[in-house]
Amino acid sequence: MSRKYRKRKAGRNRAVSFSDAKNRKLPDPAKQAAILAGVRGEALDGYNNAAAFLGQSSPLISAGTFLRSGLTSNIRLLTTTYRECWLATRIIDTPADDMTRSWYSLTGRFNPDDLADLKRLEAKHSVKQEMTDAIRWARLYGGSLALMVIDGEGDRLDQPLDLSLLPPDCFKGLLVLDQSMGISPSLELVTDLNDPDYGLPMNYTINVDDGECDTLTIHHSRILRFIGRPLPRNEEIGENFWGASELEHIWDELQKRSATSANIAQLVFQANITTLKMSNFGESVGMGTDKGQQNIRNLIAEENRFRTSFGIQLLSKDDAFENHPYSFSGLNDIYESFMMDIAGAAEIPATKLFGRSPQGFQSTGEAEMRNYYEMIAGLQERYLRPALERLLPVMAISCFGYLPEDLDFVFNPLATVTAEESEELAGKLTDRVEKLYRAGLLTFEEARNELKTVGEKYAAYSGIDPDAGQRRDD
Repeated sequence: MSRKYRKRKAGRNRAVSFSDAKNRKLPDPAKQAAILAGVRGEALDGYNNAAAFLGQSSPLISAGTFLRSGLTSNIRLLTTTYRECWLATRIIDTPADDMTRSWYSLTGRFNPDDLADLKRLEAKHSVKQEMTDAIRWARLYGGSLALMVIDGEGDRLDQPLDLSLLPPDCFKGLLVLDQSMGISPSLELVTDLNDPDYGLPMNYTINVDDGECDTLTIHHSRILRFIGRPLPRNEEIGENFWGASELEHIWDELQKRSATSANIAQLVFQANITTLKMSNFGESVGMGTDKGQQNIRNLIAEENRFRTSFGIQLLSKDDAFENHPYSFSGLNDIYESFMMDIAGAAEIPATKLFGRSPQGFQSTGEAEMRNYYEMIAGLQERYLRPALERLLPVMAISCFGYLPEDLDFVFNPLATVTAEESEELAGKLTDRVEKLYRAGLLTFEEARNELKTVGEKYAAYSGIDPDAGQRRDD
């Protein structure tokens, strides 16, 4: 008997089997998108004190709201911001670069020569850089694709990719496409529950102009799909199954920081506020003729011109000249606060985002960087792993001529250790292996292999040969 889900509807129970759910047609995306236009009631829960004008009774609080900016749909503004604002560039680029910086290591049993061939194939087609660019543009525009270019498959791009038909030396690199290039996901969705892309578009149409056709349809199994910031399902459908730009949720903070920086720079030019007192100035301007007003403007211009670098200012007998220096105290604290706000919104430590030393007593920034590396590790698992799980089999077949059964990988850690820390860690692991060997939990060959693994990771025990002769255990 198949396991069944039970769902209550219209006062009676209705059984829905797994097979029924698999064959059931997914909801129409257009109908789901229409939910966005529905009117929802406003929740007024929370603390409230009408007499003191606190909570919802406060006009300062109740008047505030959040508006949908639609920034992700403004491709031109996103591009301009990325090109002209260095802070926006770092917010987009830094996590993308860190997600691929340490790259990955294969965990299966491979011949060293085969691994070297695979690395050469990666370098030849700049796979690491292309993947970084795909993540970069997904963060900027909300989505991007990386098409696996396979020799001999050009006329079957709209068909599912069959690994069993791929010949050796077939992989020719990745072609990165972003939303600004006119990618249109199909309304037909993947209905196979075993497909990693279940619930996502079946095909993607790309606008091209090669003299033969205007559009190109690509099956989802041939592309590596990346999105920006995830959205709720209904919002995702409204964005054509893409995510949101990473600049969208930090846009207000980015504008406030940019405006603050520009105003502080403007104040530098107004560090000294100069005042010139002129007798009957108001009456001359307000009640004088046009010629008289022009004479006053010419007079001010001439007095300013005669002001020399030696501190001499020529004035009339009844005029007075005063200089009021501007105080910059407190501006640095305000600027620091805006920096902290945008660093928190971007989820990047201020020490890394702004390239500055940690602030505060005995502050090293290690805790912030550890949290940041944990976030990057989560992004790798969410976005980079599905892409590599689809790409590596194609590269392995192209490089080896077959698909290894134990093909798997792990992401290399981002944090680097010093020579002293590496030696300390190697020593602790060596003591652990020795204790396990003396306790009889490891054979001599197993202990030697463990030490060989420790040596490869921490640059030690280079003289250990795992293929050396066996030693009889005592």
